[in-house]
Amino acid sequence: MPNESDGLEENRSFARLLRQMAALLDEDGVAFKPAAYRRAAFVFDDLKQNMREINDVKEFKKFPGVGDAIATKAVEFLETGSIKHLDALLAKRGGLSEELMQIEDLGPKRVRQIQGLGIHTTAELVDAAKKGKLKELPRFSETIEKKILENAENVTERSKRFTLEEVEKDVETLLRTIKKVSGVERAEAAGSYRRKKETVGDIDIVVVTDDAEKVSSTIAGLPFVTKVVAHGGTKLSFNFKSGLRTDIRFVRESQWGSALLYFTGSKEHNIMMRKVAIEKGWKLSEYGLFEGEKIIASKEEEDIYKALGLEWVPPEKRSDQLQEELPF
Repeated sequence: MPNESDGLEENRSFARLLRQMAALLDEDGVAFKPAAYRRAAFVFDDLKQNMREINDVKEFKKFPGVGDAIATKAVEFLETGSIKHLDALLAKRGGLSEELMQIEDLGPKRVRQIQGLGIHTTAELVDAAKKGKLKELPRFSETIEKKILENAENVTERSKRFTLEEVEKDVETLLRTIKKVSGVERAEAAGSYRRKKETVGDIDIVVVTDDAEKVSSTIAGLPFVTKVVAHGGTKLSFNFKSGLRTDIRFVRESQWGSALLYFTGSKEHNIMMRKVAIEKGWKLSEYGLFEGEKIIASKEEEDIYKALGLEWVPPEKRSDQLQEELPF
């Protein structure tokens, strides 16, 4: 099983989507493409650098087996979190459960077998696997059933949502504790929590430190931390006892503004700001606003908005809607 503590989760997520596309194209009888997607999936699975640090079509095409189509999809995935071509393939299937297709190790053939049992949701699948119903299906075994159950439970954890009121005490306690940890210079919650959404699925926290490994280990040892799922020099992921997933991103002081902006979101707000940057011939990422290799702004959010000719937008107004959010 891949090491979940190395900060390469996005690489593996993209690789899983490529394998989904390969499986769906197999069913369509498309020649050559499924094998190409599987080869590319292997490349991204084996990549030792976070693909977000690359995030460029020309650079992705330098990898063996990655052509223009897959390189473009890699950038699309980083910018939107999805792949339109895959969404179209899934929509074409009609009755194929998109929810079940999100579970690792479940391709369209297995999903159809499972749906034959009247199972269409992750919750129903978890219940059936716990009762040992899956291993009765053709080409299923107890080992496969156990693995599918584990992957389905991981999806369930990620999809659970909490009200802002439910998590506020835990988050504020965590922030106060983190700020007292030796080596931490700045810390703030990002994501939907900072945007004051009614419900949150997880918590993103941005931390400035010059000693991420030490700080990460200290936080991982806190008494309210359970089930550490990623533990490295750039990211720490764990659950509270309530099940609330928390991702802590460690950045340098010079990256504070760009990282806080990126991880606050919303996704649509970030896309709009990147479009403004692109129109100026620049590139905006969680690492900063760049003109080629030259960094224009990154230390504070306000610096980035100002450089782009925009007024700073309060987090709670960085909505999920594209209309009338930024002046064009």
